[in-house]
Amino acid sequence: MDSSQPQTEPPEMYAAQSEMSEDTPREVYPPPPGVHWAVLLAAQIVVAILTVALVPKPWWNFVSNVAVDVWAVYICLWLRRLNPASMSLFWCVAYIAPQLAFTVPTGSQPMSTGFTIFAGSLALLALLIWFVTIYVIRADLHYHYNLREPVGLYLSGVMTFFFNFFYFQYHLHKIAQLRERYGDRPFYYQGGPPLP
Repeated sequence: MDSSQPQTEPPEMYAAQSEMSEDTPREVYPPPPGVHWAVLLAAQIVVAILTVALVPKPWWNFVSNVAVDVWAVYICLWLRRLNPASMSLFWCVAYIAPQLAFTVPTGSQPMSTGFTIFAGSLALLALLIWFVTIYVIRADLHYHYNLREPVGLYLSGVMTFFFNFFYFQYHLHKIAQLRERYGDRPFYYQGGPPLP
């Protein structure tokens, strides 16, 4: 059987869900964003081109970062709807603040060692919080799609590191399609090996 095709019969770890009677109410969660990852990539490329064409050069980094951050905040707000205890929005905002502070044009600043150290520290802090943010989002997705709405989602740590939101959207798009196809019936998404 092709591993990219969903199973209609869930594995043993999800058998309890399939044994639920028709009378048992299931909690309904908001559907995942159904945007294809390639559309997301194309939108970011278009924004980058428009930024270069229409925005003054000192603001390029700021505008490009805001465009990317919009999708990150959207995903975090959606995760907050799934689970109000989700910390992904906190970490996302904690990342955006130093990132945008680092990219805002400041005019002509005299180069000084103190300013250079401060700017470098701010950039390093933003990068560190970015990695925390994407792995918190990964953990929230694992928690939701393996415990609360068990479909068997597995997200690779390496793929998360390199492709983060495109990788998340690849899986979320497929889950959205399966959810539309199966409705309220349980299904198992083979996005990777089931978690133990």
